[in-house]
Amino acid sequence: MWNELPSFNIKKREQIRMLFFTVKILALFFSAIPILEYFNKDNQGYDMQSIIYIGLTIIVFSLIMLFLLFIYNRKDENRVFYNLEVITFIIVFIISIYISGANESENKYIFLFIIISYTIEYGMRTGLYVSGIATLVIAFMDLMLGNNSNVNTEFQNDLALFAMFFLVSWTIGHYVKLEENHIQEVVDFANLDGLTGTYNHRYFYEVLGKLFEESRRDEKPLSLVMLDLDNFKTYNDVYGHAQGDAFLKEIAGVLKGTIRETDILCRYGGDEFCVILPETDKEEACKMADSLREAICSYDYHGKENMNNQMMTASIGVSTSSMQMERHLSLIENADMALYRAKFLRRNKVEVYSSIFDHIIEKEPNEDLLEEMKPLKTLMTVINSRDTYTFNHVERVFHYSRIVADHMKLSAEDKRNLLFGAYLHDLGKINTSKETLITNQRLTDAQWEELKKHPQDSADILSQIRGFEKIVPIVLQHHEKYDGTGYPKGLKGEEIHPLARILTIVDSFDAMTNQRPYQKAKTFQEAFDEIERCKGTHFDPAMADQFMEALKER
Repeated sequence: MWNELPSFNIKKREQIRMLFFTVKILALFFSAIPILEYFNKDNQGYDMQSIIYIGLTIIVFSLIMLFLLFIYNRKDENRVFYNLEVITFIIVFIISIYISGANESENKYIFLFIIISYTIEYGMRTGLYVSGIATLVIAFMDLMLGNNSNVNTEFQNDLALFAMFFLVSWTIGHYVKLEENHIQEVVDFANLDGLTGTYNHRYFYEVLGKLFEESRRDEKPLSLVMLDLDNFKTYNDVYGHAQGDAFLKEIAGVLKGTIRETDILCRYGGDEFCVILPETDKEEACKMADSLREAICSYDYHGKENMNNQMMTASIGVSTSSMQMERHLSLIENADMALYRAKFLRRNKVEVYSSIFDHIIEKEPNEDLLEEMKPLKTLMTVINSRDTYTFNHVERVFHYSRIVADHMKLSAEDKRNLLFGAYLHDLGKINTSKETLITNQRLTDAQWEELKKHPQDSADILSQIRGFEKIVPIVLQHHEKYDGTGYPKGLKGEEIHPLARILTIVDSFDAMTNQRPYQKAKTFQEAFDEIERCKGTHFDPAMADQFMEALKER
């Protein structure tokens, strides 16, 4: 399991298994020497009979080796194969020792090969188990076949060998245990968060990537829950960082007690946690996310009397992988967007990620139109690869537009056109240079003129697609201003399409409330104040009021 054994330790164990399997195979063929000597003991040279015996011995031992190789590839799947391997070696060694003199044999030490191998490979307990069997086998031969009328010399001499078996297995087993403990300490230092004891940010990315590849290969779902404590900053400011750290440790304990054994809890950073849910679909992930939210809400913590509603709450985003998803980072980005919606639109809530395109497909009855939209989805994906901000901005504008459309009780057709416009309004940025899109400085005059072309470019692309005729004026005019100072046409007032006037407000609000390298993000209230100030100049006054009412209700 991923939360029990780190990947590099798995690789190391596999290398050790292969190494000692080779040693055991060498011991197997070493045990064939006494058998070959037995078949040739009465001959001075190699006659036909000797050659036949030698050939048969080689064939038998080769078959045993193939059998052991078969077991080697399956013994991790079933404990029976592991026991079968041990029994096979013991039987071969017993035959070899018996043929070479039984109680008088000088080959009894051959058991050391598998005692050492199994102790290093599986630990002290297995080593002692094999040592006990070897001791019983040799003691049985000594006592049953030796001279018991006087002192049994073979048994007396073999007492030292028995002690050696157990001493070797105990010594090597103890060393192996110390090494495993040391490795675990190093692994914990590398993989665990020092404060909360959960897995850390580095381990989160490593494990999620590997589980994502497994889920694609096995065609099984993989879900991710991203959780952010709503009022932790206030708690930290009121009670200090020491108490804040103590609180994070307590919350980590609450989360650990809520998730399943197969789930992997990680601290993503600050007061943000992630839970990886292997083989979990969207519905199950939502149930788990809500269980986590309720566990935090109901937790009785120090100082809650000074907090809002006397409880700590959490906003949670959920995303689930799909076969269309090509990289694990998309799973993180989707959960992050869902978390954003939960946190800024309504805290103490679980939001499940659903892409804009999936939402449109679900609501749109026109199959021909959906076919026409698929190339546009590809263009939006290209924009995302060049400028993640624009792509995430589109997601948020779409979401705000849906809230406003519901609040204003737009007709089904107007709501559909507004949402299509929200999704496609920045499509023309496909023609904008990457340097202009991702610059961390204020735009130069030349860059600004380049960027101002994107509404016209968006309209030109959509005008070529049948069924999008009513969307064209919305995307073309979404940067027009109510007083006529906007672009590209300088339209004013009622000349601007009414849905474009709504989109202008939504687009501006999201731009104001999100951090850019050259612009500090405003709070929602600061953005509302700015919209209020710009009513009648930048924005349609009536629609600006409707927009602010819609978001304040949420």
